[in-house]
This record gives sequence, structure tokens and C-alpha cells, in this order.
Amino acid sequence: MNTPAFSRYTGQSSCSRRSGRAGQNNWSVLLIAGTLIMLFACSASDLVAAEITVTSKFLGGSGDVLEIEQNDDAARVVITPSSQIDRGWPCWWYVRIDGAKAGQKIAFTVQSNNLPFRGTQKLAANWSTPQRAAISLDGVSWAHTDTATTTPQTATYNIIAPQASFWVAWGPPFLSAHAESLLSEIAATLTAENEPNKRFELARSRENRPVHAIRFGNPQAANSIWVQARQHAWETGSSWVADGFVQWAASDDPLAVQLRSTTEVFFVPIMDVDNVDRGAGGKDSAPRDHNRDWADRPIYPEVLAAQNQIKKQIDDGRLRVYIDLHNPAPGDHEPFYFGPLDYAQLTPGLRQKYDRFLELSTQFIRGPLAIHPRYRFATYVPTAEEQKRVSRNWVGDRIGDQGVSLTLETAWNTPASTVDGYREVGRGLATTITKYLIEMNQADR
Repeated sequence: MNTPAFSRYTGQSSCSRRSGRAGQNNWSVLLIAGTLIMLFACSASDLVAAEITVTSKFLGGSGDVLEIEQNDDAARVVITPSSQIDRGWPCWWYVRIDGAKAGQKIAFTVQSNNLPFRGTQKLAANWSTPQRAAISLDGVSWAHTDTATTTPQTATYNIIAPQASFWVAWGPPFLSAHAESLLSEIAATLTAENEPNKRFELARSRENRPVHAIRFGNPQAANSIWVQARQHAWETGSSWVADGFVQWAASDDPLAVQLRSTTEVFFVPIMDVDNVDRGAGGKDSAPRDHNRDWADRPIYPEVLAAQNQIKKQIDDGRLRVYIDLHNPAPGDHEPFYFGPLDYAQLTPGLRQKYDRFLELSTQFIRGPLAIHPRYRFATYVPTAEEQKRVSRNWVGDRIGDQGVSLTLETAWNTPASTVDGYREVGRGLATTITKYLIEMNQADR
């Protein structure tokens, strides 16, 4: 059996090259010189071999190409998540492949980034090597690849090229453009029904990007809820859970209509918009990430703005539910809540509220991504001072007995961790909140 003849290039060149035979020394010198010029002239994040190119030069993109090999029928591509020092974990990757041939077999390998991302800290490989990657023909609709073949440092996804150009990512991307489109759709739906709603800019980020949000429902209601996602930029699944939540909450489902008549909803689909659009991980950014910034003097304008609005709702006696949406560790295969660290010491009335919220969640967050039936607690946070800067705890310390404050972690490394799967969790969360508020309102009468 003949071994396939691959054309093989390594490095970081994104320019097209032709190889040939030089019969004279001066031609060889010119060829070498020209190649060197092209290597210096081209981007450090792209590479081309014959016809295939791989790039991450677009909004939210991430990935440095280490190697490409190919022949007419097959190709091998190796990338690693891009390093952005002090911008958080190097686990997120999102690239476009161009110049493939439909039906071509491509062994797409992700090699973990072993460079320090902050000081001497390095990230374990399994955060960047999901069992299944996301693949798209148009950058809009996403599906899972087949299960990867893994080593301790790599994951290889065997892909049949669907067309000349397509996208591959760690998970289905959700960027600032998605947030803008989603909120426009929600506002249009509610406006068409003559229902109150207001799109607003929560803040301008440190890099002057708008942090989009919306409020809707009954602005005079005694109840309010706050749901937000993406304090950690790499956790793209959390925004898709948020998408499912808000689409249900703005729908014509009778329960959703009841929610809007008795409650004002505050919704933020992306908090860390800078790192999301940069394609950075965000988690453990320097000097601290968004979910460790809930301090007396936050460094992120959007955190300060959220604190101010939430504090006002608490002071007005309105806030009943605070939910911060995240994705957990690669080995977590079911969604779960991080509850209050002092759960065992809560007053009987407040503990009953947390228990009932969890009971309702087990009824409505079901299916392949069914909620874990017990609270977990973020005891891994090393100090009491840092614990107080976690948003769930910051809100929980201030909300008292009037409501619940929770972090929902939705598993990302399962066959059901898709756009549809995440949205289903979001719909279940919205139903849970609505049922919980109905019961709490009845108990208050």
C-alpha cells in the first residue's frame, strides 16, 4: 500500500507558495530569499499549505496554526488556542478553514496551549479539548463533530470537509453581534404586542464596547429578576442558555405572559464583551476577572453598573431572583447550581426558598441536561475575601431573606451541549423562575 504523498508546511505563513526544481544555484537563492520575505510579511496566526488556509482573523476568533499537511484526498491541520497574556485562560479557539475540497478528509488537531497565561500559571489541557467540536457551514448554524481521538495534550476531530470554506470552534460562538441581534428581536416581539420593554446600555467596557441589556415586563411590579451571562468569556454555552431563557420569557406561552405581568426582567447576555470579541478566555484575567470583581471598587464599568442597578432593586424590596450563568469543568456532565456557602446557617424561611427553587428546577430543567438535584458550593475559592467578590455571594450577602441568588453552571462537554441543548436549559430555568415567583406571591398574600 502506497503512503499518501503530503505537501507539508510548518510555521506561521499565510501566503501561498509554489515549490519547484531549480536547475541553477542563482534560482535556488532567489527562491529561498523570496520564501523568507513571504514568511516575514505574513501573519503570525495563519498558515497555508497548497490550497488550504486557516485563519482566526475575525471577531471572536482564536487559534495559532502549528502545522498543515495535505494531499488531494486528505489533510492534517494542527492549531493551538491563541495566547493573550493576562487575558485569561487560553482554552477558547475558533477558526475558519478555506480552500478545502468538498469530501476531503481533514484530521483537525487541537494542541493545548502550554504557555503561561498569567505569571507562571498554565492551563490543563482538557479545558481546550472538548470531546466534540462545533462545526458550521455559514458561521451561524452549528453542529457537533464526531467524538475526538485524544492524547493527554491533544484532541483530533476527523472531519469530512462539507465545502471549500467552513468554521470549526471549541463550542458554538456567541459574540456581541449575537447579543445585539437577540435583543433587537426580543424588543421587536414585545413592542409588536404593545408590551413595555427598554433596551439599554448597561455600561461601556474598558475598551469602549457597549454592554447590551434589556428590561421588560411590568415596571411597576413588586418583583424583579436579574439574569446575566458570560462573566467568563470562554463560557459561550452560558449565553446560549441565556438565549433560551429570554426567548421563552418574551414568548406567548401563558406562563411567560404571567411572568411579564407580575415581574420586571433585567437581562444581560454578555458581561465580558471585551474578551468575548477578542477571542480571549477571560477567566483569571489580570488583575482579576469579572466574577472576582464584585468589590467596593470594581475595575470593570459593567460590573459597577450591574451592582448599582441590583443594589437599587434590593433597596426597593423588589429583587426576588438573581442568576449568574456559567459553564463548569470538563468533567461535569450535568448542570448544577452553586448555592450559598452558608446554606446550613440560613434562616428557616430563606432556606425553604432555596430548597423550593431547587425542587422546581428538577421538575423543569430536564432531558439530557437535567439539573443536579443538590446544591454545590464554591469551596475552591481560596480566601474569604475573594469569596465576597464572587457575584453570587455579593448579591446573596445583600438580598437577605427577600430572594435567592444562584450561579447556574451548564455542562459543556456532553453530546447534548449544543445550541438547542443549552436553549432547553434556559427555557427550563425561565419556567422554574416563573413557577417559583407564583408560589412566593401566593405565600405573601
